[in-house]
Amino acid sequence: MKPGFDLLIRGGEVVNGDARAALDVGVAGGRIAALLAPGSSAAAEREIDATGLLVMPGGVDTHTHVAWPYDDTVTVDDWHSATRAAVLGGTTTIMDFVPPAEGGLAARCRARVEEAAADAVIDFGFHPILTASDTRDVEDIGKVIAEGFTSFKMYTTYEDRRVDDGAAWTLMRAIAANGGLPGFHAENHEILTSALDDQVRSGHLGLADYPHSRPGLAEAETIHMVSMYARRLNTPVYIFHVSGSDALDAVRFARRAGTVVHAETCTHYLAHDESVFTGEDAWRFVISPPIRGAADRLDLWSGIADGTVVSVGSDHCAYDTSAKRGWEHDHRHIPAGAPGIEARTPVLWNEAVNVRGLDPCQFVQVSAERAARALGLFPRKGRVAVGADADLVLWDPARAWTGADLRPVSPATFSLYERSSGTGLARHVVAGGRLVVEDGEFAGEKGAGRFLARAPMARP
Repeated sequence: MKPGFDLLIRGGEVVNGDARAALDVGVAGGRIAALLAPGSSAAAEREIDATGLLVMPGGVDTHTHVAWPYDDTVTVDDWHSATRAAVLGGTTTIMDFVPPAEGGLAARCRARVEEAAADAVIDFGFHPILTASDTRDVEDIGKVIAEGFTSFKMYTTYEDRRVDDGAAWTLMRAIAANGGLPGFHAENHEILTSALDDQVRSGHLGLADYPHSRPGLAEAETIHMVSMYARRLNTPVYIFHVSGSDALDAVRFARRAGTVVHAETCTHYLAHDESVFTGEDAWRFVISPPIRGAADRLDLWSGIADGTVVSVGSDHCAYDTSAKRGWEHDHRHIPAGAPGIEARTPVLWNEAVNVRGLDPCQFVQVSAERAARALGLFPRKGRVAVGADADLVLWDPARAWTGADLRPVSPATFSLYERSSGTGLARHVVAGGRLVVEDGEFAGEKGAGRFLARAPMARP
């Protein structure tokens, strides 16, 4: 007779965003089938001993750029190497982007799914990027929302893709009307242009000057604008990579006024401050928006603790090291971005629990649950519960690591965490009911990941 479960995880402590308890977890058909009292007589085809481990929902990385096009080439990762690195770190769901390109929006979205589905080892979804050209075919927005692409990204800077105020309003209106979630890379283009012009005139273009080329005021101004639009449209809005106090203050202001603002920050803003720009390897840390001061970093942690920050993404973008180096005298030539898909969960755990004293439930909230709720993935993702996808990380809170243990997606790229160390790593990871990391080693299958088509969001 076939056992009742495909997989039974025994002896661990289940941690959700609101509670933790000693429970065994039964998995069948790729989903969590039962939460059982410890020591139950249930049988399974395979059992995992989780004694001393925390059994948590797999991480949800809200912000990755896998195989990303730039300067007539692409980053040095692919869908297999990137998702392999993600799951080794404890992430079981990633949200990537559909880049702007020639052709219709729906065709671009479908092509990106096909590209990922061939190689991804974990589940994935997409935020299509909209530009001013998409205002000519706004009916396509409703079509792709119906196909499961429900969250979007718009840039308010970068000449080749930015939307002005009118385009932002037009696109937000179409997204809201069809049950989608508008999102923004929020930096005021004119403020950035003025700040950079000042640096050019004064000759202050070194890496130590980089943070001042993109002041926090630019983030705050745009967050105020798009939040006002969102309030008028009765829609939530998602703000990607909030970097510090100015942006966070704008988010708090909008929330007090009644706007639902989902603020995302990123691992590097929580683990570093602007002192990184004084080191010999400052080129690594050129990221947009910039890593800011120590006080900004503390404020972001306050935002995590009080719920203002709903998610932490990696903003993974695995540039070839050679593309980043050699421009120490002029930061304008360095592409903004860095890899980090593999480091997100260990670094976040160490900084949140070991350094800041957050409890494991709060870690689950910010590493998985709040993101799943904001992006329409909950309760399928983000919770250890009957009926949820069996995406589980069996976490060893006592296992020590150094930067060398956080394996990058390619030897051709670099890490922001080479000098970091901490405790807390994934020992085993289950994705879709399959054991994909066993004793810290990859055991997954290329192409096993699924596209997460999400339903349109209900409006209040």
